[in-house]
Amino acid sequence: MKAKRKNYVANIIVPLLFMVGCSTMEMDLPHESCTGSETINPNHPKANALQVKLDQIVELGVPGIVLVLKDPDGIWASTSGLSKIETQIPMETCHLQFGQSVAKMYMATAILLLYEEGRIDLDERISAYLPQSTISNIANANQATVRMLLNHTSGIPEYNDRPNYVTYLLQHPLHTFAVDDYLDYVRGVSPKFSVGAKHSYTNTNYILLALIADEITGNHKQFIREEILSPQGLNNTYYHNDGFMELPELVNTYWDRYSNGIIENCSEMHRTNVGSLIGDDGIIATPLDYITFLERLLSNQILSETTMEEMLDFVPSDDDSEAYGLGIRQEFYRGREELGHTGGGIGAGCILGYYRESDTYYFIGINLGVSITPKIADSFEEIAEEIYDILIE
Repeated sequence: MKAKRKNYVANIIVPLLFMVGCSTMEMDLPHESCTGSETINPNHPKANALQVKLDQIVELGVPGIVLVLKDPDGIWASTSGLSKIETQIPMETCHLQFGQSVAKMYMATAILLLYEEGRIDLDERISAYLPQSTISNIANANQATVRMLLNHTSGIPEYNDRPNYVTYLLQHPLHTFAVDDYLDYVRGVSPKFSVGAKHSYTNTNYILLALIADEITGNHKQFIREEILSPQGLNNTYYHNDGFMELPELVNTYWDRYSNGIIENCSEMHRTNVGSLIGDDGIIATPLDYITFLERLLSNQILSETTMEEMLDFVPSDDDSEAYGLGIRQEFYRGREELGHTGGGIGAGCILGYYRESDTYYFIGINLGVSITPKIADSFEEIAEEIYDILIE
């Protein structure tokens, strides 16, 4: 089978609407280094080949990149480039990376835990859990079920492609949005399609899931921290903890605004944006913590085997390039099934994946975002595919 993965740069970078408000000046943030506790196999058979590729990506102009791999030969983790250009802090495997939409897997897991506890019915309409004041005048909200939010078949409109939202964000790049603000942008907007008719990836779905979890638990953020992160020992994962955007181990983020090779620091806007979002974003972690979460999830250590069958019940995407379960993606690269999720933000991107055939988990993160296809895109994609080729060997 021919490789089906979408363009890597497009996969992990946010669209144009977020790309403003960056500055060539350094954000006033701590710049401490960090120390990791990973047990790394320095003699991993893929180490040398992967390190060459990481260095090549930085040579293209990416500030920094990290890759952590866990397979039958053990754990290998390495980096290239800088976490913080202004103070020349090297990227390290213990630095906190932005997960962006990888947060959807955690949000979906929380909903499925509530399902296991009998506190939510996946096939119940969301109107049974949310007050009418929340879903009023939102297309399909009175017909869509919880499952339809999880697998993006609700047809509910997308907030982040609304012209009035884009305009306001462009004019107020450091504005902190409230959850109601995001929903207000889709009130009165036509549905994408009839409920359940097809799949279309929509961030609004996961904001609504977070609000449903709030209604059931009283605080979905605390529920995720106490029922998922803490029991699994994910001590280097943060979901809306107090002050989590100021943690010194968190990478700075950058943007090549005009795709001319000039890198600007957009950390303040990036952190403001991530700190505003719930359900569809709002998570940071070390690469190994991301991998540990995915491994525990897919080995039925968080959810039961029966519940995981629900999570891995995939519906095809619009163009059949991938399929989507309940908060988790299925793609195929050179015929090899991959499970996981990508994440793209203002100045960072990542991919968290698992190749079932080779029992290979991996996380790749970069601290660069773009608004248009950069000059490095083609070269970046070529090197990224070479990385995937090494991973699936």
